[in-house]
Amino acid sequence: MIPINKLQLTKLKFTLKFNTQTYLPPFIGNTIRGALGHALYKHYPHICESIFKVESIKSIPNPIVISVPYPSNKHYKPGDTLSFYVTLLGSACDFKQDLEDAANFMCEGKLSTAQLINCQQIYNTEWTDEGAESIALCEKLSINFLTPTEIFVNGQLPDKLDFATFIDRIFVRISGVIDNYGEGEFTIPYNLVYNKPHIITECDLHTTHFKTNGQSVTGLLGQVHYYGDVTRYLPYIDLASQIHIGKKTSRACGEYSFEIY
Repeated sequence: MIPINKLQLTKLKFTLKFNTQTYLPPFIGNTIRGALGHALYKHYPHICESIFKVESIKSIPNPIVISVPYPSNKHYKPGDTLSFYVTLLGSACDFKQDLEDAANFMCEGKLSTAQLINCQQIYNTEWTDEGAESIALCEKLSINFLTPTEIFVNGQLPDKLDFATFIDRIFVRISGVIDNYGEGEFTIPYNLVYNKPHIITECDLHTTHFKTNGQSVTGLLGQVHYYGDVTRYLPYIDLASQIHIGKKTSRACGEYSFEIY
């Protein structure tokens, strides 16, 4: 099958080492985003405007995703390290070197007790949905939400996240990214629109709500198991696990892992 959709992805790993005793919140997504944003704004303002969108156009997704350990350590001793990941999406991959350079200046404010000791590229690849029709049959999918994930149904976080809602949020997220930073508009394959499988859902989810650095974070955590033929959706589920779903993805929300059976 000729790929219908494609997206360039560049993932970087940054490692900080703390020089003195430091206390950080258990969810450091806002802290990392703020530190990177400040460094970009101060030293590469033109890049900052491209990566972190302004409030007036907040309906356009940011072409950057941050991944952090959650919950992270609250207390860091001298010599302790902290690693996090940044994924650039589509055309923003061109800013890879600028982001690496700016990261050298991110250890200010709440991270002034740390220093950047390593930055490495994990991958630079192009995702496509080529071969979606030839994937081996998958009749069980387990999703594990690793960081708070803001998926709302009728203005509320759902107790049960059915497969149709989960996939809809994935397509909304992928569409927003590819339409704005890819080479063309996102197209949902015909068979995924008109031949929807029957999927049974089992949920073990809970909600979390807290404030960190003055920002409110509300989201789902836990696991969801889907039973039925989800095979055709796997390329999109895989991409969404890399670019996260829901809101605040540039603050490390919406990350999940998955297993297939």
